[in-house]
Amino acid sequence: MNDAERRIRDYEEMGVHRSGREADQSTTHWMIEELRQVGVDAESQTWRFPRVEIHDASIRFGGWDIPAVPTYDCAFTDHRGLTGVLRRDSGPGIVVWEFAHDDQDRMAAGIYSSFELARQDGAEGVILVMGDPDGEIVLRNAERPLDPIDLPVLQVAPNHAGPLLDAAGSEITMIVDGGRVDAPADNVVASIPGADPDAAPVVLMTPKSGWFTCAAERGGGIAVWLDVAGRIAAEPGRRTLNLVASSGHELHHLGLDHYIRELGDAAHEVHAWMHLGASIGSRNGQARYAASDDELFNLASDALNAHGIERQAFPVGNSGFGEARNIGEIGGRFVSLLGGHPYFHSPQDTYDRCVDPESLSKHTDAVETIVRALIA
Repeated sequence: MNDAERRIRDYEEMGVHRSGREADQSTTHWMIEELRQVGVDAESQTWRFPRVEIHDASIRFGGWDIPAVPTYDCAFTDHRGLTGVLRRDSGPGIVVWEFAHDDQDRMAAGIYSSFELARQDGAEGVILVMGDPDGEIVLRNAERPLDPIDLPVLQVAPNHAGPLLDAAGSEITMIVDGGRVDAPADNVVASIPGADPDAAPVVLMTPKSGWFTCAAERGGGIAVWLDVAGRIAAEPGRRTLNLVASSGHELHHLGLDHYIRELGDAAHEVHAWMHLGASIGSRNGQARYAASDDELFNLASDALNAHGIERQAFPVGNSGFGEARNIGEIGGRFVSLLGGHPYFHSPQDTYDRCVDPESLSKHTDAVETIVRALIA
């Protein structure tokens, strides 16, 4: 077993990687130790956020009690829930929207406009039916964790949704009984000094949190980040390479926001940011890449081509999705590898099902090529 496979399997075995939870905290300590073993001194960077605690989330009608997961940034009900007539697509009461497993709209930020339109039509609650190719649940990231919407929203696996969809026109009760508590989460940060301390630094960043075990979604980027960090530590460049593995990915990138705030004015002095986003080295992935300007776009394109990697490009200047958009928002220069795969945001995102070791190896070499050019 090579280091990449060992690391991803270790990461997967820690469990559910939601921000600030046990597996996320374990990941922090594990990544710090992994970096130490390749000669990089790292530390945790703590930040705080409103952690959602759910007491009951379900849909009840007749003899049915269907399990569900609230969106992180929705409104709560009380323990008795919200009762209304179930309607398909729109109308007063409770509406249910069904998405195919390959429908990209289910993960898009534009759904918040749909929530508002539904509320204007009289909806008091929304149920999202969406899953992976096997019908297991997938979860949306929260675009508004600090500013929740005023509407209860539940997510239901297609495998559990049959009776619910058949109940359209009937009265149901949806329960989103929970609350929010102030809680800590950690980033992992480190620095590999370059030969010229006056040269603007480069940042290599990857998220470390997510909804489930995230073997391909997050594990690939983490494995590449650790491997490339070790390679650069063994042979540093002219520029300093700063490293950040951020929690809060599924919560509108709150961990990276904290890292940027802590940098202050220095965030605007970074030479370039390299983002190792979702699903790097995944099987059957929808692989994309993005860059802020022509120079970095050409650098990324040449490196990917040199290592036999096919990825679809976003137009130059378009960050796509993921943490690179945070960098674009502060006017930073970036290169981003990003994408999805069939079991994205699913509890079935495991190494054996979702990781392509050969692709992961190629991506590690390509990222090293890009990073070495940036720190030269």
